[in-house]
Amino acid sequence: MSFEGSMIDSFVRGTKAGDASVDSVLQEVVKAPFISYDDEFITLLGPKPVIELVEERDENFAGEAGVWIKERDQVWYTTWINDGPTRVEILDLATKKTRKLTSSEPLRNPNGGFYHQGRMYFTCLRDDSRGWPGGVVSVDPETGHVETVLNSYFGLKFDFVDDVAWVTQPGTNDSYMFITILPFPDGMSSDSTLPQGLWRWDPQKKVLLPAISRTEFPVANGVRPSRDQKTLWVTDFGGEERSRVWGLPSKVGAPAIYRYDLNDDMWPVNKRIFGVVRMQAPDGIRIDDKGRVWTAEGEGIVVRAPDGRILGLFNAHYFTRDPVKTAIVQFELAGDRVIVLGQNKLWIVKIGEIVNAG
Repeated sequence: MSFEGSMIDSFVRGTKAGDASVDSVLQEVVKAPFISYDDEFITLLGPKPVIELVEERDENFAGEAGVWIKERDQVWYTTWINDGPTRVEILDLATKKTRKLTSSEPLRNPNGGFYHQGRMYFTCLRDDSRGWPGGVVSVDPETGHVETVLNSYFGLKFDFVDDVAWVTQPGTNDSYMFITILPFPDGMSSDSTLPQGLWRWDPQKKVLLPAISRTEFPVANGVRPSRDQKTLWVTDFGGEERSRVWGLPSKVGAPAIYRYDLNDDMWPVNKRIFGVVRMQAPDGIRIDDKGRVWTAEGEGIVVRAPDGRILGLFNAHYFTRDPVKTAIVQFELAGDRVIVLGQNKLWIVKIGEIVNAG
């Protein structure tokens, strides 16, 4: 049997097996909410997963961040930068209602998010046309008070600060913030920008330093630590199909997921490639309580075992209107619920296991 497909379409919709019965099966599951490749995924979903469409709009409102504040049982998310300046919205999981964030000052193009020690942290995307430098801000969920954490490196502006994650040194209360910096898309340039890659902010010493160079992955995107704070995971939005968007040589980078050990000083070391994405490139990433790795990709939300095996996926053809043009780029794990940011659709999926937030 000969399988032929394309990286710009999903396996089930874009693959031909040369066998009428197999092709028929693939086409039948195009609109299925879940696709399983392993019995562990069936167990994860449980006997009766409950899918609930919370809200649907014409606009793409459920795009990025996706952060569960457990004590408030809220998920904070941001709208999609492709549709203009972004904002923060909040989903109350108890009432299943959404609202816009009320803050002490407007957030300028919020994008990625992370909750740490009682404060929500958002990356902000640079916009020279509006005089917005980009960087990182914090928000007090109780009061809405906003504080600037980073807005430049010795006067050099950030291009696109995409994602953010905090790690805490085991045995201490010292924490460190990692941010991924994307390059400007093709056609945009500046002589005042900071090189992209992974950077680390040390609030104890108030020092911002590079952690991983763009030579290791030209388009660092998602970043998350393991639950035990011993491993850091980074996704690369490069590769042949995606790097053209960034004006990079077509063979630079890979649509890959990388794993790093965190050493005693909380620096990422010992790089290892963990997985390569079949369709498009990996964006948001979460690590659940059992060490499974969840990523938002062109196919949907893909779940991998700790050894790298693909267990199954939340099918993008079901949860978003167009996986190619409006792919799922973020989501969140919230106890036994998966919050799917389907761009113009916001979903809650109740599953059969407690996975918590990665």
